Amino acid sequence: MGENDLTRLEHPIDLLIERDGDREALWWGGRWITRKELDRVARENQGKLSQAGFGRGHRLVTLMPNCPAFLALALAVWRLEGTLVPLNHRSGSEVLLPTLDLVDPFTVVYGEADVKTGDLVASYPSSVVDQDGVLQEVKGAQGSEVTDPDFAVIFATSGTTGLPKAVPLTHGNLMDNVDRCWEFLGFSQEDRILWVLPNFHSFGLTLGGLMGLVRGARQIVVPLFMPPAATLEAIHSGGATVLLLVPAMVEFMKRAIQHGAPKPETVRMVVTGGDRLNLELDSAAVEFLGVPILEGYGTTECSPVVAVNRCYDSRKLGTIGEILPGYSWEVRDDSGRAVGPGEDGILWVKGPSVFGGYYKAPEISSEKLVDRWYDTGDVVRYDEEGYITVLDRVSDLIIVGGFNVYPQEVERVLNRHPAVAQAAVVATDHPVQGQIGRAFVVLKEGTSATSREMISFCKGKLAHYKIPRVFDFVDSLPMSPSGKILRRELRGRD
Repeated sequence: MGENDLTRLEHPIDLLIERDGDREALWWGGRWITRKELDRVARENQGKLSQAGFGRGHRLVTLMPNCPAFLALALAVWRLEGTLVPLNHRSGSEVLLPTLDLVDPFTVVYGEADVKTGDLVASYPSSVVDQDGVLQEVKGAQGSEVTDPDFAVIFATSGTTGLPKAVPLTHGNLMDNVDRCWEFLGFSQEDRILWVLPNFHSFGLTLGGLMGLVRGARQIVVPLFMPPAATLEAIHSGGATVLLLVPAMVEFMKRAIQHGAPKPETVRMVVTGGDRLNLELDSAAVEFLGVPILEGYGTTECSPVVAVNRCYDSRKLGTIGEILPGYSWEVRDDSGRAVGPGEDGILWVKGPSVFGGYYKAPEISSEKLVDRWYDTGDVVRYDEEGYITVLDRVSDLIIVGGFNVYPQEVERVLNRHPAVAQAAVVATDHPVQGQIGRAFVVLKEGTSATSREMISFCKGKLAHYKIPRVFDFVDSLPMSPSGKILRRELRGRD
């Protein structure tokens, strides 16, 4: 690892602790945890990991919700020049186990009370943290493969094929994105940033978990968004000034406030990303959260923020704002030619926030990265002032409440149902989640099934947001001459 990259990540935290270790850092469990308290747990975990053999180039998987223990583990891992791999502890075996095989962790860490997760990862070396965030006995894979120690985090996705795919981000990638977002959006050390977006989501980890930690702002830590009334209580109790959300959360907060949850009184900024903003939510944000929305856009491969509306005075509602300083960017047509304002094309970006390639997947990397330019796969249009509007996604990706759902992954589970002959999953619009999955299912001759049965079959195999909510039982699926399912025809059906 380049020494400067590690120094940039570690020393801002250490300096903050040395200068003002008693300063409040994290709102958790009804009280403020100081920087010194967080560091004490991190140092203890660092020692236990080191004694177990964890070190430079090893990977540690976490299966934990947002909590101080997660941050303490992250600091311990990075100080040992290892790599953090935060995964969704509710993702289901169909996704989790192949991903664990791909990243080959030294150890998998989960909470001591999470018996279900412990059973799920029983075949892997695993360790638990207690309620104070301290590692108990560390069981590690001796002789575990060593990879690039410059990788700070590996984010796992299912990929457009539905198979495991992983995005490694370096310390330099993360710090570049943190620094540019901090300056561009005008955060300050007096801010109290809500961290409710999950740590396995790049938006959640980089801006929610990491930015306040290294730049000295306070953070209000919420393990899970649902129920929204509890999140609103944390916003109220911690005095949050900045809310980082996906659009669907605004709708849920509005409904909770209408039913008696506390209305925020200290919020000065709401930033959304992860999904296209329903413009009607902007007025709801003003009424129920106190301020309008600054919409942004990013991808995991870009650490993640690419563009955002800078402030309320200059924002253009319905756009994702301007590209962050530090990126080179072009909008290109199908032939690769850069197009001008008002023309549609694919957004390509290059810069220090952009990753260097997918983990152990050179073929996919070469398709998406050309001369360090990254193909986002998103169709956009920009105006004369550089404000960008996202028009569509080239892939078949479904975005449910800000979370990526890949149809092939869901179809693979549905096709294992004993009554299913063939299944196809597409996106359909939803007033709260933005989109949900809609499944078209061809049943085997002589069998029957219901939507409820299909949903029940998927539970435990897929994360809840990946399970289709609408099922259409059909006689056949539209196919191309080459045998491919014509998803565009399915998306157009009433």
